[in-house]
Amino acid sequence: MTYVARKSSFTLVAQRAGDNGRIVHSVDGLGGFVTADTGRSRRGHIITIDVVEAARRSGLGSVLLQAAEERMREAGCVEVGLETAVDNVGALAFYKRHGYFLVRTVRQYYANGVDAFVLKKDLRSLATDG
Repeated sequence: MTYVARKSSFTLVAQRAGDNGRIVHSVDGLGGFVTADTGRSRRGHIITIDVVEAARRSGLGSVLLQAAEERMREAGCVEVGLETAVDNVGALAFYKRHGYFLVRTVRQYYANGVDAFVLKKDLRSLATDG
């Protein structure tokens, strides 16, 4: 909750589409969210992004990530960074598809002792994500 309350942070919430492609308007229709921060010397930070398992591989995570990146661009950010567990193969492939690159490894970043990769992306690029 600390990150959500920061003046420079924002959270975007998405509802998932039903089987017929229409947006589900119910509590159980929550598809995912992203929380990000724009307050560090023109550097954005993805704090967390999550999509419910039933909505994964539907493109919803890409929509959330791209919307957060656009909001950071509008706030004047020129790059964005994030951390992800070194053993989270799905997340690493996802971020690579969206133009993120490895900067460094942080040992024992997570409370359970797992290391994290620090990833970055240049937001000045006009290339489309895919």
